[in-house]
Formats: sequence, C-alpha cells, structure tokens
Amino acid sequence: MICGRSNRVPACLLFLLEFDKLGIKLKSEAGLMSRSENQKIKTLLVARYFLENSDENHSVTAGDIVDYLKEECGVEAERRAIYRDIAALRDVFGMDIEGGQGGKYRLLSRQFDFDDLRLLAECVHAAKFISAAKAKELVKTISGLCSTYQAEELQHEVFLYDRVKTIRNNTLLTVGIIHAAMALKQDGKPHMPQKISFKYLKYTLQSKGTQVERRKGATYKVSPYHLLINDGNYYLLAFDDKSKSIRTYRVDRMKNVEALNEPREGADIFAKLDIEQYTRRVFSMFGGEQKRISIRFINPLLDTVIERFGTGKDVFYRPDDDRHFIVTADVEISDPFFAWVCGFGKKAKIVGPTDVVKSMEDFLSKICDIYRL
Repeated sequence: MICGRSNRVPACLLFLLEFDKLGIKLKSEAGLMSRSENQKIKTLLVARYFLENSDENHSVTAGDIVDYLKEECGVEAERRAIYRDIAALRDVFGMDIEGGQGGKYRLLSRQFDFDDLRLLAECVHAAKFISAAKAKELVKTISGLCSTYQAEELQHEVFLYDRVKTIRNNTLLTVGIIHAAMALKQDGKPHMPQKISFKYLKYTLQSKGTQVERRKGATYKVSPYHLLINDGNYYLLAFDDKSKSIRTYRVDRMKNVEALNEPREGADIFAKLDIEQYTRRVFSMFGGEQKRISIRFINPLLDTVIERFGTGKDVFYRPDDDRHFIVTADVEISDPFFAWVCGFGKKAKIVGPTDVVKSMEDFLSKICDIYRL
C-alpha cells in the first residue's frame, strides 16, 4: 500500500536513521552479502546516497550510485535495478527526485529546507547557554539533515559568528532535569512536581576564569516553576524555600542539579504571577521595588522602547512635543534599570515620579564621585 505523500519522506528518513543505529555491517567478514540480503537494503542505500550527495544544486547519475554501492557498501547492482529503486523512492517513499533526462537526478526537497536548517544552526550558535563544544556537536547533527555540500556551507557560515559562550557543557542536561521535576505527567501518568537542589556558581578574581561554589558550597533548595530565556541565557524562576520568595537563577551556573522527593511549594504565589509582565519589567533579571514611571525619549527611539515595554493595556505612549514622546509603564526600580536609561545618554530622561527622578540623580552622582577621586 502506498502511504500518503505528506508522510513519505519523514518515514524514509526515520527508517534510514534506525538502520544506521542498528550498526548493520554492509560488508561481512566472509565477503559480499548474498543477493537476497543485498535486495533487502539496496533501495535504502540508494535513498541514503541521495540524502547525503544530492540537493537542488547537485545532481547524481545511476553510474555514481552503482559505484557507491559497490565500493562503499559491498553491494553489486546494475543500472536497471537503480532505475527501479529510484522509481520506488519516488512512488512509495515520496522522495522528491527529479531527473532522468541526460541520466542525471536531483533530490529537490527534503524534510527540512536548507534555510530552516541554517536558522536552527545559527540559533544554536547564538545561544549563550550552549557551550562551544556542544554547539559544534548540535550543528553537526543538524548538518546530517542536508547534503554534504550544504553541510559544509552550513558549518562554515555558523562558525563566522563570535559569541561569548558558557564554559559549562551540561546546561541542556540541567534543563532536562528541571523540566522533569516540574512535569505534571511522566510516562502518561500523573506526576507531583518536585523541589530541586543544586550548587550555585560564581566567578572570583582568585579563581582565574574557573567558577566556584557560592555560599561556601552550600546546597540551594528551591521549587522550580518556569524556565525563561533572556539575552541568550537560560534562567530558572523558582520559589526559594529559605526566603519564601520568588528568585531567579542562571541555569548554566547551576551545578549538581537533582530532583528531590519533596512536593514543591509556592503554588499560590505563582498562580497570581503574570509571567509576561514579570519578564518585561525585570531588566537584565535584576529585581527591585515596582513603581509606575514615565520616561521621555526622542521619537526615533520608539521602536526600541516598544520592544522593551511592549504595547499592553498597562503601557501608555503619548507625544510630548514634535521631537519627543513619553512612555508610562510599571518598572522594577534598580541600578540596572538606571544604567539602561543612561545608555541612551541625552536621548532619554525619567520625568516622574519625583522620588524615582531623585533616585536617578543619586545614581548619577555616585558614578560622578567615582571619577572625581
């Protein structure tokens, strides 16, 4: 029975992947496989050849495939048999193979477009929470979904980037442990969300680039609720057992993470928390007292300000004069927030309330004092 076209290519790819995982030897110690054994796998080998060696810009011939089967796989085949295999890959597995004219064939499309794979690879490389070694491994895996020609281009393009990456290789493993601890179901059965424990790391001048444990190696115990990504880094939003408050932790600074056989706490607090508003107002993951403030910007900064504050019902924009506008929003007041405003220089000014304006003046005065010494 011929399967539906939308499912053919994925089925073929999965079959090939499982075939490779089994580690089936294409050449036996005694010599070539028997004719019947050849027939069982030959069509799959032809499919693999197309996946690895052909795309819309690179064609192959039946002769190329015959040589590959003989030299690389120990499989004897005639060209007529290759034509039948190609027809089967088209009609049964739905592989988008174009050609026949001039004896040349091309695999025009596959499960993922090359642009999709390029985007995935660039996202992997841009993520700070993925170490350089892990990023290289992941990009290699992504490259396996395109032809060898495209894979070379993909890896070359990705390595043109230069981002500061975490030095820890187990961030994704840590994320998996946290997800499992927060899960409401496991293996289709109800699961009680659990607390987790971990060591938290920091840099010191004495450690010379090596992270050391905070609080002299004390174990942190929290109730995990949400994983957030901010500026390329993973953060855990959790209820801290000790302070009985919401805390944020950088995941790549967490070490020895374990799920505990203890039900998590803080459900009533997180039930009232608006995550979207929380992440919008907490700049650079530093908290402070929340206040409603107004900031005056020059008009060309409107896009930047909207990207920071959003356009929710609690955020208001109004023109101030021909060159400026004012935004009013809820913000957690902190030094990182003041530093963010300072980054705009004369293009931005906090205009209210009075106590926040005074706090901004004090912040600037302290900075000036440093340079007067």
